[in-house]
Amino acid sequence: MYISSKMDTINTNGIDKKLHDSPFRLGSSNVDWCEPNYVVSAYISEFWNTVSNIFFFLIPPLMIALFASYSKRTANGISVLWVLLIIIGTGSVYFHATLSLAGQLVDEISILWVLMAGYTLFLPATYFPQSLRAQRALYKWGVTHNSGHCIVLTMIITCLSIIYPYANAFALMILGLPAIAFLAVHLSKCDNRRIKSLGIHCLGMWAIAVTVWICDRTFCSFWLSISFPYLHSIWHVLILFSSNEAIVVCAYLLIKYQYPQANLVLHVWPNEGWGSFSLPYLKFHDDGNYLPSASNSFATKSIV
Repeated sequence: MYISSKMDTINTNGIDKKLHDSPFRLGSSNVDWCEPNYVVSAYISEFWNTVSNIFFFLIPPLMIALFASYSKRTANGISVLWVLLIIIGTGSVYFHATLSLAGQLVDEISILWVLMAGYTLFLPATYFPQSLRAQRALYKWGVTHNSGHCIVLTMIITCLSIIYPYANAFALMILGLPAIAFLAVHLSKCDNRRIKSLGIHCLGMWAIAVTVWICDRTFCSFWLSISFPYLHSIWHVLILFSSNEAIVVCAYLLIKYQYPQANLVLHVWPNEGWGSFSLPYLKFHDDGNYLPSASNSFATKSIV
């Protein structure tokens, strides 16, 4: 159940039809979340759904800084995922502040690109079709053999997402399921207790986030009856932290899959006392013994 946008109640007689149909028009999206519109602010449609995106602008820059050492040694372009998360936050702010179709598409297409970039970066070659395994290389800022295919596929899906935007959210959920399955399978084989614990926490937080998202869309009348229609803003926080943990876990699994002798250490910022809101990151043990190699973008100690 959705709450109709207040923009829908405004008399539009005399407004030019072309302007009325503009994807940038306030309330032009068919998706309207449970939070009542223009209650807290006359300028922001869904106030709490908008401001809850603040973490998308705070966490990714911190993670890029914390992963500086990892990124320098692997040169696998992992930072692009956090840059895309910032873009998601920007799109989400625009969408929830205006409920415009343009904002909805920016929000959802950014999520699509994060998912596809994640598949490009982290899926081992064995998960790709045989035709895409040749010349498999880690994703860099330049386009590699496989990343080129993934970019083309992503652009095709991007175009399809514009045709029927209402279905995009459900399609993105389905597209993310293989990533969840990948995490679950590889965590079961992981012998690092801390990484396994982080991965389980990530999956648990993701499950709670999806449950919150579904409840907001399905039981809106109930949340309104108890004056708590803010579940979607909670979804923003949960999905950001679970996505961040997923990136960290996959970054570890990727390197250990390709270089089993690598000695990666999981750290936490600022400290363990922050619990679920601490930021996990990876560093190589004894960085001084990792030397660059002309044949590899990654080099590690021979003895771990």
